[in-house]
Amino acid sequence: MQSSRFVAGASLFLAMSLVGSGVVASKLIANGMNPFFAVPLRFAISTPLFGFLMLATKTPWPKVHRSEFAIIALQAVAGSAAYSILMIVGLKMTTSSAAGIISGLLPVLTALVATIVLRERLTARLWMSIAAVTSGAVLVSFVPSESGGSYWLQLVGNLIVVLAVTGEALFSILNKKIARPLPPLSLATLMSAISLALTVPLGLLVLMFEPVVATPEALAATVYIALFPTVLGFWLWYSGTACMSGGEASVFMAVLPVSALLLSCVFLGEEVSVSHLMGIALVIFGIVYASAPTRQAASIDWSERG
Repeated sequence: MQSSRFVAGASLFLAMSLVGSGVVASKLIANGMNPFFAVPLRFAISTPLFGFLMLATKTPWPKVHRSEFAIIALQAVAGSAAYSILMIVGLKMTTSSAAGIISGLLPVLTALVATIVLRERLTARLWMSIAAVTSGAVLVSFVPSESGGSYWLQLVGNLIVVLAVTGEALFSILNKKIARPLPPLSLATLMSAISLALTVPLGLLVLMFEPVVATPEALAATVYIALFPTVLGFWLWYSGTACMSGGEASVFMAVLPVSALLLSCVFLGEEVSVSHLMGIALVIFGIVYASAPTRQAASIDWSERG
């Protein structure tokens, strides 16, 4: 039992580390490739891989009702296609370390979206968590890095990253609208395919006005995101959440901003300022505090990743 929980924890840790590394990879893409070319390429790689995994694991393809398909399509628009494009666009203006810390808003944005979409009530503990995580993100957003360029440009980039993370939060909440459980691998394959279908026309439209230009680093980063944060990260997350409660799993979301910050420093040479450290401390505190066990179960399960 202990060994299975250890493996589950390691899987969740690696999954969130990979998601954090995806922010750094997106920065490389932002510096060397148009997002409307990079995002379709990402899903062109991940979709057949998901299909291969379905065949290899003999995962059945479920019969999806029209209403369920509409929800899945909306998830693909908000939390897959739009998230990927907005993240790269935002990273053209801001640093990956700031974007990584802002991505720590995901749990609290999910809670806030749930109050609107699902009419769920927030507990006092969640309100305190929201205050802490939001304070951390605001601190990083309004004290931009000195090496990141124009203050106002970084601020706009940070706000675009917030929009991207909001789309990911909507993605998580919409999963609760599906009445019956669907095989996670089938769901991921379908969303990847829908995202590909949505982004290819955008790429072709942009191609009418500019040629495809991509640096080797941007191409390598696109392939990396398709293989690791998308396919491997998905498998690790669902493998881990199968053995842990929602509250336990959500604590590992704190790994995302830490991973993004450290990898930005190591691979991109971005500075780590006092505001970064204070912001990430507030984000981690907010996530862990809201996820700590209480006598009354939390009203929102943050481990739902679609």
